[in-house]
Amino acid sequence: MVYAKLEAAKKKIREVSPRYAHLVLDIVEDRWDRQMSRDIHKVAYYLHTAYHYTHELAYEDDLTTAFTRVVERLSRSPVQAADAIDEASIGLSTSIQTNT
Repeated sequence: MVYAKLEAAKKKIREVSPRYAHLVLDIVEDRWDRQMSRDIHKVAYYLHTAYHYTHELAYEDDLTTAFTRVVERLSRSPVQAADAIDEASIGLSTSIQTNT
């Protein structure tokens, strides 16, 4: 889970050095955007139920958008894509409810 580890590292950087965190995070963000920022990493993070539940990812627009793009890209038809998106959202909400 590259995306999850990056988010945890950024959080730790902010905690350790709130005053200077922006200097490091600017570099990290720039590198991430140029080398690793891919929808597939975001989707893996979004679909991991432990992260999904803990971080309330259902409300993260960039992650849900990435999920939709990946599913649409991999589906053979718009109907199949819509079914897959519905199925995933039902599955995620079910797993979240059982964890609470």
